[in-house]
Amino acid sequence: MSDSYRVAAVISAYNPPLDLVDKVKRLADQVELIVVVDDGSPEADPSVLAGLAEAGAVVLEQGTNSGIAAALNAGIRYAAESSPDFFLTLDQDSELDSGYVASALSAWERAKAQGLAVGMVCAESHNGSTVMVQKAGEAFLEAFDPMQSGTLIPASTFEVAGLLEEDLFIDCVDSEFTARIRGLGLAALIAPGCNIAHSVGDSRPMRLGTWHVTVGGQKRFVHSHAPFRVYYITRNGLVMYKRYLLKQPIWVLRRIGLEIVFYGVRVVYGPHRGRQIAAILFGVRDALAGRMGRISPRVSALVTPRKRKAD
Repeated sequence: MSDSYRVAAVISAYNPPLDLVDKVKRLADQVELIVVVDDGSPEADPSVLAGLAEAGAVVLEQGTNSGIAAALNAGIRYAAESSPDFFLTLDQDSELDSGYVASALSAWERAKAQGLAVGMVCAESHNGSTVMVQKAGEAFLEAFDPMQSGTLIPASTFEVAGLLEEDLFIDCVDSEFTARIRGLGLAALIAPGCNIAHSVGDSRPMRLGTWHVTVGGQKRFVHSHAPFRVYYITRNGLVMYKRYLLKQPIWVLRRIGLEIVFYGVRVVYGPHRGRQIAAILFGVRDALAGRMGRISPRVSALVTPRKRKAD
């Protein structure tokens, strides 16, 4: 199946780790072209970049850190010159299961044969956990809010919808694009059997006082974001909700409900509570003021935890 279509993978990288080289080597078995875009990394290891090129990837180096949307767009524009049928977007900390691309293409073909207009094909599970669906019981399930990493996008989708929104910089880039294609009548199709391994970041015990919260016999942990990420999540989320509330109210309200829960967990159980709250407030302020793009140096300094001095 994958031999019938030309698939170009685009990976956004920032200070790419050494293991990305092996991931690229394995990915080469599933796609025709791999483009790795280094997003202005301040500490990129030249030997890793050389290793990526030796593994068969085209390495593009951005002059400055421009955000994940700009990095992916740069890779998509480069890959588009070879006229692939599909683009596969990935993060540097993600890896597809073997046969992922072939299964995604099969799902796309089945849906197309039944007359479904598909704007993207998404993973069925992340780290073995099934993703949320837009509406249960459908013949072809759609992802509720798919992660961009592991998304297979027909070239025709970018032709009608445009590329990713660079003003968002990071966070909500995938959600905004999903909402945009849905507004055009295109589905975010789930491909059965497609699993992607993805890093979930740092975690810490969920505690109430000295008690480690336990549910169903299992101790719970909190996966937190750095305050600067909370700024982007807040600002970009509000901008996106304003844009799509009247057009896709159920999706927006459902997503807001989930975010309220996530915010509560971050503030109550996460680290740097004061800076998390400050990041939320700055995000709200800038969303209302229409300030987009990269976080300002002043706000970044205010929300970024100070490094402890070595003894």
